[in-house]
Amino acid sequence: MRKILFLGSTLIFASILIPRALALNTPVGTALVPSTSLKESILFAFDRDPSISQQAAQMGIGQAQIDEARSGWMPQVALNGSTGHSQTTDSSGSLKNSASWGLTLTQLVYDFGKTNSSINQTSSQRDSYRYQLMDTLSDVAEKTALSYVEVKRYMDLTQAAEENVKALKNVQRLAQLRSNAGLSSNSDELQTETRIAGMQATVQQYNAALQSARARLAVLTGVNATQLSSLPQSLENKQDSLDTIDYSMIPKVLAASTMETSAQYGVDRAKSQYWPTVSVQGGRTRYESNNRSYWDDQIRLNVEAPLYQGGAVSARVRQAQGARAMATSQVEQARFDVLQKASVAQADWTGARGRMEAGKVQLQNALRTRDIYKNEYTLSKRSINDLLSVEQDVWQATLSKITAEYDGWSSAINYSSATNNLMSLVGIDNNAGVKIPDLS
Repeated sequence: MRKILFLGSTLIFASILIPRALALNTPVGTALVPSTSLKESILFAFDRDPSISQQAAQMGIGQAQIDEARSGWMPQVALNGSTGHSQTTDSSGSLKNSASWGLTLTQLVYDFGKTNSSINQTSSQRDSYRYQLMDTLSDVAEKTALSYVEVKRYMDLTQAAEENVKALKNVQRLAQLRSNAGLSSNSDELQTETRIAGMQATVQQYNAALQSARARLAVLTGVNATQLSSLPQSLENKQDSLDTIDYSMIPKVLAASTMETSAQYGVDRAKSQYWPTVSVQGGRTRYESNNRSYWDDQIRLNVEAPLYQGGAVSARVRQAQGARAMATSQVEQARFDVLQKASVAQADWTGARGRMEAGKVQLQNALRTRDIYKNEYTLSKRSINDLLSVEQDVWQATLSKITAEYDGWSSAINYSSATNNLMSLVGIDNNAGVKIPDLS
């Protein structure tokens, strides 16, 4: 089994070899395995999806940006050297220099918040990248879970269609017996054959859809499982009220909020450009001249204060304020998107549950009716059309029930993903064989 390990801000993937028995319908680059579960499929997808490693690399960039900003408080050491002709003339005569070299040390003393604002800004950006990684993990888990549900859906639909073919063949045998006994005409058998052919076409249609769904899941996970375990019952928990959604725990909102904080530090950084920068500079330079060589030692306090830059600083401040306003609106947009997704998923889930209950009742009635019609057909109280009609009712009720059931699963997954509960509901946490970075 493959395992994915997150260490700090870097993703390190460790894989234990999976025996590869390639089948004709197995996508290239995937392994054929006997069975898998939803939790395992999501873990496989974490190992395979490139967007996760891309986001982890972005976190590494964010950390490097913080280190760069912090370097502003560190001493700046520079070597300098030059060669060529220069001449200095004063009251004591002329001095011709041919070369010079030396060392300069500069230490920032105070800059009215320029460096600190830069550090705070990049720190907030790095935090945003961490939350974006959390959101990426949730998106990959949701995408994989939905594909898993589609495979389960078409597996059940294919099985139900095959069972309906068997039921129609039972009706055909009953019609043959009555026809051989002279109790009915051959048209009963022909009608049944027509229905069987139509249902067999439906079986092939669902088989094709099943293979397509399997291929999509195999591409996401890197494995093609013969059997899929049942979906965890924890996903069926009734959704809470939309008013109770904790937006402070949702990565998408947290990422936008930290970017808003970063934008505020950007405003502070831009405004600090109005103020001077104070630093201490020391240096020692060696000069080689035509008649003597000497050392020039310096230590000074430097103050750099902008007087007029053509409105550049004011323009930077306005840009930063505009970026902050955009970041604020993105926080509201993130909350809006979460609420919309959760509300739609909750409504779909409620509707699917109602349709599934109605489908169960419809199926029970259709099955009872089928048993009665079969007995009455043997007594010549029902026609073959009645039997075929009730078999169609059984199929439609089964189809409605299966469709509603998996629509409910899909809605539950969408809701859990919107509220950042999907991975915990399927059993993925720090003690479940996968180590997710501490993003609190």
